[in-house]
Amino acid sequence: MGELLFSINQRCRGLLVTFPQSCSNPADSARIGDREICEFVAPFVIAMNTPEPFEFRSPHGIKSFEHQSRCWNSITVRHVLHHSNPGRVWHDLSSERTTVAIVLEQIGGYCEPRLNVNRPTPRSRYDVGHAVFVPANTPIWGYSDNIRMTRDPRLHFDVGALPKVLGDDLDYTRTASPLLMLYDERVTRCAELLADECNSSLPENRMYGESLTMALMAALFGAHTQSNRANDSGLARWQLRRVLEFLESHLEHDIGLDELARLVGLSQSQFARAFKASTGLPPYKWWLNNRIKRAQAMLLNSNDSLSEIAMRNGFADQSHFTKTFRRLTGMTPATWKRIRRN
Repeated sequence: MGELLFSINQRCRGLLVTFPQSCSNPADSARIGDREICEFVAPFVIAMNTPEPFEFRSPHGIKSFEHQSRCWNSITVRHVLHHSNPGRVWHDLSSERTTVAIVLEQIGGYCEPRLNVNRPTPRSRYDVGHAVFVPANTPIWGYSDNIRMTRDPRLHFDVGALPKVLGDDLDYTRTASPLLMLYDERVTRCAELLADECNSSLPENRMYGESLTMALMAALFGAHTQSNRANDSGLARWQLRRVLEFLESHLEHDIGLDELARLVGLSQSQFARAFKASTGLPPYKWWLNNRIKRAQAMLLNSNDSLSEIAMRNGFADQSHFTKTFRRLTGMTPATWKRIRRN
């Protein structure tokens, strides 16, 4: 067949797939341009929470790959690890949806996106941290030579979902054409945090995931002009009051950034910027800090167990509460309570 499409539907967040040696032998396929690709379709159909499959197109020379996935803002985030056979390695990065991939690690060599698999991309840097933007169904090749492993978060989404996230901050011209070898510290930092969240054993947090995906989309597709910074002065008084009242009455719930933005008629990026200007903190940090403050009041003024306090403040269990509390205060809830009471 003309194109090799490996499509996975996964229910579990983690999945390891190993390709047959016959599909990674250079003798079986020499050049993409000649369409000499081994014909292999992996027979995986596994039920999953999200409808879209993981399309891994036209792989050559890849020994195996594994990934963990989560979804925020209708953006599927996958933390992908490739393990490669010796020699030239490539696959088509495109899918039915728009794709952004950010290389965070490469071992044994370097990798790059290419418009033509046989034509190197001009570049002046060979370190990790570069991103590629691939419009839906636009063939862009991920290429490497004699590399052992690469690691990259990938985001799959529909461009039509971006106005909800960015609103007037969205620059549509940035979504029209492929973008190769972008080095941007904001994009790389968001990608690292999203990869950590995909790998985390803790329950996912909607506001945190939506905040990270929003920040990454803003770095890639934001207009960054003065005319789009009207919310830098903060929320109107009625907007701030409405949001704070809602947060205070729903601290124990898994609130989304989109939910808060809709309360005051703003996009997520506009709301996050205005909220920080008004309170001094991003929405997620404000919400988490106030969760912990309420838990601290319970520790001092009640005889509830740690597990009860954890559940009443929206944490999955006592372990989740303890880890979060220690990260914010530097000590466990029990230690904090003993010091304050003494």
